[in-house]
Amino acid sequence: MIYKKRTIPNELKALLSLNKRLPNNHEKKHVVRKNLLICQAGYNGELEFDAHIKEFQPAYPHAILHDLYLQQDGAYFQIDSLLITPSFITVIEVKNHKDKTVIKANPTQFIRVFQNGDRKPMHNPYIEVDRKIHLLKNWLDKRGIQIPIDGILAFAHTNELAIEHPSPEMKTMLTYEAPAHFRSLPIDEQILDGHAIYNLAHALLEHHKDYNPFPLADLYDIVPEDIIPGVICPSCERPGMQWGREKWNCPSCGHTGKTEHHQTVQDWFMLIQPKMTNREFRYFTQLNNRNVARGLLSKSGLQLIGERKAAHYILINEGQSPNR
Repeated sequence: MIYKKRTIPNELKALLSLNKRLPNNHEKKHVVRKNLLICQAGYNGELEFDAHIKEFQPAYPHAILHDLYLQQDGAYFQIDSLLITPSFITVIEVKNHKDKTVIKANPTQFIRVFQNGDRKPMHNPYIEVDRKIHLLKNWLDKRGIQIPIDGILAFAHTNELAIEHPSPEMKTMLTYEAPAHFRSLPIDEQILDGHAIYNLAHALLEHHKDYNPFPLADLYDIVPEDIIPGVICPSCERPGMQWGREKWNCPSCGHTGKTEHHQTVQDWFMLIQPKMTNREFRYFTQLNNRNVARGLLSKSGLQLIGERKAAHYILINEGQSPNR
């Protein structure tokens, strides 16, 4: 049973917004676009795995949780997917590289082979998975749960994978092979019954925190003034929607709507800073009327803090998302 579905990562949401609001001639535009493509590819690979793992429906109780972000021993760690069974737990790391990947052993090496034949060493993802297994084991130990934990490395099916002998120390496969792999594993000992699996899955959900990379302007050392303001039209994706007659109007394509400023508010919090004043809202939406701004802010799902000159707005769930 899937206890946690995957949602679009905060980092990807923010990069999409920053890419739209950063001028094409900005010095950081290239690195933003590059990281956006990497983030999109990673997310697409994880969705590919999710689509295949739906085929895994064993008769025994189990739990599947996608995109967990936990803290243990003062460190945060992210798990692409987690499988809990009565006999074992598996940490799944998903990779989506469009280029060929060669895996060598003794010592273990990961090499990306590009279409032009160039080869580039990669960081060893086995070490990354081992770290997550170690931290998860400590997390479970503190809760009195003793169960074997292993890991697998799954590559998206579009990737060409070459594993050279001797075989590497961790199970490595393509994402479409994962359901058959899990079906082949025996349930030798019932360490966790259905009730215990249910409780563990909900404990993991309770301790999960969304990864928060905000504000992206600080992360990329971008001056906030370089970020293009304005309400972006969801139809033609151009900034510059104007408020009039109780709605937003796009002068470029004619689209109208009443809530188009909601995404602009989210862009502010993701890109610039974790609070917003009425003046800052008016600047970022290019709105002139203070009273109209107050009314729109009150209907934007924000929390008002302070009064008069000290008044500002924050996200209601501010402070619940950790940084890496």
